[in-house]
Amino acid sequence: MTGMVLAHYEIEDLLGEGGSGVVYRGRDLRLERWVAIKILADHLRDDQLGWARLLREARLASNLNHPNIGAIYDLGEEAGRSYIVMEYVEGLSLSDLIPEGGMPPLQVQGYGGQIAEALACAHQAGVIHGDLKGSNILVTCDGNIKLVDFGLGRRIPRSGMADVTSSRLPLAEAGATAGTLPYLAPEVLRGNPTSRQSDLWALGVLLYQMVTGELPFRGGTPFELSMEIMVGTPRKLGQVPEPLRSTLRHCLEKDSAARCAQAREVVESLARNARAHQPLVSAPACAAAPAATITQPGKIARPRNRRKWFAAGGVTALVMLVLVIMLGRQGLILHRPARKASEFKVNKAYGAGNPGVKVWVNTRSGTYHCAGTTWYGDTQEGEYMTQQAAQDKGYRPAANRACL
Repeated sequence: MTGMVLAHYEIEDLLGEGGSGVVYRGRDLRLERWVAIKILADHLRDDQLGWARLLREARLASNLNHPNIGAIYDLGEEAGRSYIVMEYVEGLSLSDLIPEGGMPPLQVQGYGGQIAEALACAHQAGVIHGDLKGSNILVTCDGNIKLVDFGLGRRIPRSGMADVTSSRLPLAEAGATAGTLPYLAPEVLRGNPTSRQSDLWALGVLLYQMVTGELPFRGGTPFELSMEIMVGTPRKLGQVPEPLRSTLRHCLEKDSAARCAQAREVVESLARNARAHQPLVSAPACAAAPAATITQPGKIARPRNRRKWFAAGGVTALVMLVLVIMLGRQGLILHRPARKASEFKVNKAYGAGNPGVKVWVNTRSGTYHCAGTTWYGDTQEGEYMTQQAAQDKGYRPAANRACL
């Protein structure tokens, strides 16, 4: 559909697809801005009851105003295609950022707190997500969470739940259901409608996946997976450090009545957990400034001999100006060509870090950036790859420390 126009939205690139439809990056020709256009699957459009529910929830979700929720701009139908126009978010999905072995607890608490904040805002407005999972959560280059597909995710109809949970087909052959089933709460598998508590169960599954690198309940077929969700116990829950373990256990209660009553409880619990831990990664060391010393909070003592200070500063500025002019004439600043990875010197003093974590490689500077840092994914000349691949190709971390 690239190049087609729906109403005043021009479709550009394919972003992804799932059980509820296909998502494209598009251009709003009136407001001249990028948008995400989701074209709904035919079975959702043909289901009049399902379409009415999607329309109602889209209207509710469009009124949500929260920094961690992707905005809904428009909804319509043209040429037999039903579509929803949403905020375009530049970033990677959370599922792509979870490394083998999981994330550090402090990072889990940071991301999890933002997701819980978004759920708390939606639940207060009467909106249930119903399809919370890593692929519906985007992480921007500055580490902010954007929860998308609010009320628009694929939900298994109650009439078809028995067919889904009793299937003996391998998960890989079970269709789009296989991507959602691991996050469904026990009461939803029994045929009950989604609720706030089922959203909080899915949040618990996601938190467990973030901290351990794997799903809490697994099975070779939808039937086996459903049985594990109903009666099984997460194998690595005992390995999760406290107090994060208590938060997970409270979210993953089989009985919805014993589960967290509202998302705000998870927000407060994760905030307490974050305060209980020291930062796992120290800030990059900064060079000390000998010309000034801190005497009182908010005040900086000036050097005693101002004439020497100004003279030294003037000489330094003059030398830097001459160097800039000389380098500029040789074309080393404005026209520096991109170098190959093999030309960079590998410095192993920064450690190996987590080899499976995704990083953004700046192919011009020869450095790579960790998720959540200022320049993560913000340079045009680069690509995403694992930290191990970046180090093997000779790239070095921009902050002189490996990503965890």
